[in-house]
Amino acid sequence: MEYSDQMDSVRSCERALTGAIQTPISVVRPKVNYLDKDLIVGVGEYKIVSSPLELMCIGLGSCVGIAIWDSRIDLGGLAHAMLPAYDEGKDKVNASKYADSATFLMVDEMVDMGASRSNLKAKLAGGAQMFSFSSNDTLNIGQRNAESAKAALKKERIPLLAEEVGGNKGRTIFFTPKEGVVRIQKGSEITYL
Repeated sequence: MEYSDQMDSVRSCERALTGAIQTPISVVRPKVNYLDKDLIVGVGEYKIVSSPLELMCIGLGSCVGIAIWDSRIDLGGLAHAMLPAYDEGKDKVNASKYADSATFLMVDEMVDMGASRSNLKAKLAGGAQMFSFSSNDTLNIGQRNAESAKAALKKERIPLLAEEVGGNKGRTIFFTPKEGVVRIQKGSEITYL
């Protein structure tokens, strides 16, 4: 039964019982929270928005969230990269799944949209080591993702103003381009970059 049908049924019962019961009837209406799927940056994607919109990456484990913005025009982008380097990858179709090429693509698109390379700034989060391996850095994809993102930002001459990378906990991040604020949620813990 759909929500509107349920409410019609509740209203019919309320009307029928109004004369029979002297105590008031309270109806609990469900609280609905809507999440705009257009503002969620999925794995292997990047999105660019103008303020006041906010972007988010849900469940960054070894993936990295790369936030880049131009505060002069309130334009910002967020990439959700799952692997370090395009050159090392097998998938040559979806370049935005790699930390380096996602950065390059997003910056180029932002410049096409009016951003100035000299005004761009960045913040980085994620890159956790979600599984324990014997001191093999090759298997620490999170660390490699973070290093690749930093190298790409350096190559683009974009200053990295803040980062929260590593550890062994996943994160969800929210990015507000107007202020360049990245809010990071790890369980009940919230931090800001």
